[in-house]
Amino acid sequence: MALLLSALSLVGLAFIAWLTVDGLLAIARRRRAEQSRRPRRLRVAARSEVAGELLCLQLVAADGKPLPAFAAGQHLLLGAPAGRNGSTIRRAYSLAAWNPAPSAYALGIKREAQGAMTQWLWQHLQPGTEIEASPPQGNFVLDSAPEPLVLIGGGIGITPMRAMLHAALAAGRPVTLFQLARDQASLLYGEEFAMLATRHSQFTYWPQLSRPADDWSGARGRIDAAQIIDVLGGSAGRFYLCAGNAVMDALQAGLVGQGVDAAAIHREAFGAAGGAGLSGLRLAVEQGGREQVFATAGEPTLLAALEANAVALPSECRAGSCGQCAVRLAEGEVDWLVQPEHPVGDGEILPCVCTARSNLRLAVA
Repeated sequence: MALLLSALSLVGLAFIAWLTVDGLLAIARRRRAEQSRRPRRLRVAARSEVAGELLCLQLVAADGKPLPAFAAGQHLLLGAPAGRNGSTIRRAYSLAAWNPAPSAYALGIKREAQGAMTQWLWQHLQPGTEIEASPPQGNFVLDSAPEPLVLIGGGIGITPMRAMLHAALAAGRPVTLFQLARDQASLLYGEEFAMLATRHSQFTYWPQLSRPADDWSGARGRIDAAQIIDVLGGSAGRFYLCAGNAVMDALQAGLVGQGVDAAAIHREAFGAAGGAGLSGLRLAVEQGGREQVFATAGEPTLLAALEANAVALPSECRAGSCGQCAVRLAEGEVDWLVQPEHPVGDGEILPCVCTARSNLRLAVA
């Protein structure tokens, strides 16, 4: 009996030791995962401007440690004291180039006259300065399907398409890029795309301008789904869209009408373009047992108004697709700038795609 008890004791101790080691490993894995999601400081290694419209940045790790790899199409969430009274504003910016082992992150940031964040970035981000950034994130990424790729980028929406193009060419995947822009000056990265098309036989580049100069010899006018299918010679492929919501809505519906499988169409919203919201409306925000009251000042979205007054809400997409910024609308009415992709509960709103129509009372969890 004594031997049996001794044996059982040893087995029990071994089991406890195994659980302890396994538990420690699990804790270590969890800590690594948490650390990988934490913001870190990035330093501007290089800066250039294109036609006064695009700010091109190369960002490296401020601590000199390796940067995490990322999937083409993902973005960084930058945080900067660009709000009212120096409050932090966070905006998502797509990674504009792809490398399997990046030594730097490339961003392309369009100047926006009404954008407090972009104005701050243009003014303050010089070589050597640092900024807080999330790790690469987002679900708008290339799949591994064998079909040809069709990339459609409009305006600044060309930035994730550029990264996807780099990844597709590295994989030897057939790809067609449709770039939609206003004029030649707005054809961001156009020279690079044209050069790549001459070097890679599996890559077709189709730029199309809505208001080109007289000397433009390429495609003119607004593109539609029928024209895209005609250029492709069929409806097969995996389609990735990044442009204004109205453009993507029209193209998505048109492509399905042309025989493209709806499941083969992927899109990325680039925030809600609402113009200027109303000024002077009263916003009362209840958060953590306290109430803050302030007035709107023409911000383009309700989220922008909240951030400008130091009300911090999580928001990855800023376009109604992630649902992170959801709050409860206790009083008042809002206008929806776009139909959100993320389900919204009764009495909830997504401030990233809303503006205030009246005085509001919001409850923030």
